[in-house]
Amino acid sequence: MDLMKRNLPNQYLLLVDLISILISFFITTWIRYGGITKDWLNLSIYGGAFILVTLLYIVIYYLYDTYSRLFKRGFLDEIITVFKINIILAATLTGVMYFFQGGTYYSRIFFLCFFLLNILITYIFRQYFKLLLLGVYKKSNSSYKIMIITTSDQVKNVLTRIHNENEWEYQITYLTILDQDLVGRKIEGIDVRSDAENMFEVAKTEVLDGIFIHIPYDMLDLNLEDTVLKFQNMGITVDLSINTFGLKIHEKVVREMSGYHVLTFSSQFFTESQMLLKRMIDIIGGLIGCIITLCLTMIIAPAIWLESPGPIFFTQIRIGKNGRRFKIYKFRSMYMDAEQRKAELMEHNEMDGFMFKMKNDPRVTKVGKFLRKTSLDEFPQFFNVIKGDMSLVGTRPPTESEFIQYESRHKRRLALKGGVTGLWQVSGRNDINNFEDVVKMDLEYIDNWSLKMDFKILFKTIGVVLFWKGSR
Repeated sequence: MDLMKRNLPNQYLLLVDLISILISFFITTWIRYGGITKDWLNLSIYGGAFILVTLLYIVIYYLYDTYSRLFKRGFLDEIITVFKINIILAATLTGVMYFFQGGTYYSRIFFLCFFLLNILITYIFRQYFKLLLLGVYKKSNSSYKIMIITTSDQVKNVLTRIHNENEWEYQITYLTILDQDLVGRKIEGIDVRSDAENMFEVAKTEVLDGIFIHIPYDMLDLNLEDTVLKFQNMGITVDLSINTFGLKIHEKVVREMSGYHVLTFSSQFFTESQMLLKRMIDIIGGLIGCIITLCLTMIIAPAIWLESPGPIFFTQIRIGKNGRRFKIYKFRSMYMDAEQRKAELMEHNEMDGFMFKMKNDPRVTKVGKFLRKTSLDEFPQFFNVIKGDMSLVGTRPPTESEFIQYESRHKRRLALKGGVTGLWQVSGRNDINNFEDVVKMDLEYIDNWSLKMDFKILFKTIGVVLFWKGSR
């Protein structure tokens, strides 16, 4: 799992605690003074105290580390932890005020009330935070989906250990049992969907972000190096239990997963800060794009409907990061029976491989030709960016019919989110007639990704759109 996602709850927990402090301060002010008084607005008095408390808490939060065992703590342990961190905060605040001789400006009853409220509110918010991650996020489409590869005598031990760790980020999608044919059965409520013979074929079509391999040291029938490389070539991250040695694959790091020490193999490792910045850029760019799209809709919608009555927007299921399915949005550029007519036009396909492309496609309306020529049909995808299904820059998200024809190695092009634009789009898109060339460019993007590269592609995209390069 990428570092950003693993550390994100630590940042969110800090945000939850700071919100608790803010609410506690407001309620205390209301109780003590009957409203938000001028004292609150005056930064030299209680406003200044609030800023001081906030800054001190951020420092204490990281020094004291209340996050690392968050999901293992019960109700009693959690309230003890919250009580301790508030005592430390109160003691630190008292020391700072004494040092600067500022204690005479503040009411002791105010701060006593504040800390008592903050203990209660922080505890309640933290419990809901854990409930949200464990009960909602873990079961959502966005959570980290893993397959476990193990043996029949090890599987229950592995599942018990992972469940006892109560990890929020992992959802076990299914199991692969190597030494027995248990396909179709359930173990601890988890489906066994594959064995040593078909695990690559199953992994190709499943939503899968990572694989955890835990096998006995003496089980050498499985070629681990070959297995890791095959999954890695699909763009899937592999976690190998540390008791397996002797592999020569270089792209790996050692980390801990649910109490196990593992070697993590991935075709590319991205830092938390890189992924966070990329998402921030997506949100900012997505919001701007959505505003432009709404303005364009008022002009484009009547033109689409007058030529071909029906929905203004075209929706289609596409395949996103690591096999996730999502609904993509575009301005409709074809007649309503376009999908039904596709089969009869396959003989005119100009693309070698798993994509369909045809010059002067008769299914495209006159308005649609203009929208495609100017790339205006792509603008509704900014809503996909805001939803988190896509990124501003990424690889081309395939259709379901394309995806099911993929070889295992093709799945690696889905290791990052699909993009509104990408290396393929700014390299002549419709002038490229071989699917393998598209794959090559997508993998080049993934293997060499950087924020600088994203900005270069975005600027090139502006030129492509303005001068209608490679579009038709």
